[in-house]
Amino acid sequence: MIDFLVNYLPNIILSFIITYISIPPIIRVSNAKQLFDEPNHRKLNKVVVPTLGGVGIFIGMTLSFILFQRDHQSIEFSYLFGAVLMLFFIGLKDDILVISAKKKFLIQVAAAAMLVFAGDFRIENMNGLFGLNAIPELAGSGLAFAIFLFLINAMNLIDGIDGLAAGIGVFVSLIIGFWFGSQGFYLYAILSFSLCGSLLAFLRFNLWGGENKIFMGDTGSLILGAVLSVLVIKFNNIGANADNIMIFSHLPSIILSLLIVPICDVLRVFTIRLFNGKSPFSPDMNHIHHMLIKMGLTHKQASGFLVGYTSFFVILSVIVQNYISVTVSFFSILVFSFCLIGAINWIKNIQIRHNITHMKLTRKILTIGLDTDEEKLIEVINRKKLFFFKRRA
Repeated sequence: MIDFLVNYLPNIILSFIITYISIPPIIRVSNAKQLFDEPNHRKLNKVVVPTLGGVGIFIGMTLSFILFQRDHQSIEFSYLFGAVLMLFFIGLKDDILVISAKKKFLIQVAAAAMLVFAGDFRIENMNGLFGLNAIPELAGSGLAFAIFLFLINAMNLIDGIDGLAAGIGVFVSLIIGFWFGSQGFYLYAILSFSLCGSLLAFLRFNLWGGENKIFMGDTGSLILGAVLSVLVIKFNNIGANADNIMIFSHLPSIILSLLIVPICDVLRVFTIRLFNGKSPFSPDMNHIHHMLIKMGLTHKQASGFLVGYTSFFVILSVIVQNYISVTVSFFSILVFSFCLIGAINWIKNIQIRHNITHMKLTRKILTIGLDTDEEKLIEVINRKKLFFFKRRA
């Protein structure tokens, strides 16, 4: 704990302060230049909100990392920040001008290629998943390339309500940062905590900003997806040779649990869109966070629920690793998560039907002019509901 306070807490504080100071000027420029996220039929925000919060996240994370890396240097971080810079500019252009999905995807491919083939960020070990351990370099590079593209888009797609993408980013970066620090991987710990501090500052304005509310936009979500991808890939590779009490024997299951919300959400909505004959990238209102909002939760409640959902699966994966194989635990966690999401969707549909029935009954009562005495009105509504449910039975 002393080592953490000395080596890493100042890192979190500095990235927090830099981002916290950066965001108000960004908001003022956004307001002056009218750089807003305009409400529409599929967006949950009802007022115009600046979308350049990712700029503040980028500034805080990058400056804090540079200032705290000291004499530790690694060529792979040059390629990492080169790829992040590519995503930063394409995200910024999309937030300001809006670009086609095809152009944005091509830049994502270029950034992923830089990370994998120049930066050598690849999967080196499957850690027992499917009975595999060390894998060939070409297979590891291909798998890492797919992971980068998947997670960059997954974090972008779940950024639909206040606090969700940033909240999951804080949770993942904090846990992995502690783990890297315990293993002596200083630079990756610094990267994790730089990201964590900047996201915490962003959440201050995203959740409690009032008139200074801001979204992270594509600038923030693309950067977040790329950095988290690097962190979990390194976590997987280094964890295969971990040598102290913070060892995880089922690393693939731990990683799946840390990112259970974006992984399951993207797999689910892509499947639904393809089944309906639509492009997997066509926007809709089928995300998990949309279900929770339709059930009556606020943005903060829905985001808090999904961060808690993530915590539950991380704890579950740590517990089951002592009893079943890594492959069984991996697929058990995935199937269990889809079952819970299905249950949430079922409850949501019941609640929507109940609300529709209630509105129809209320409208009918008001139309036919029944006595509006409060006690009698409640009695009539309850009697009508009872008849409705008996008829359905």
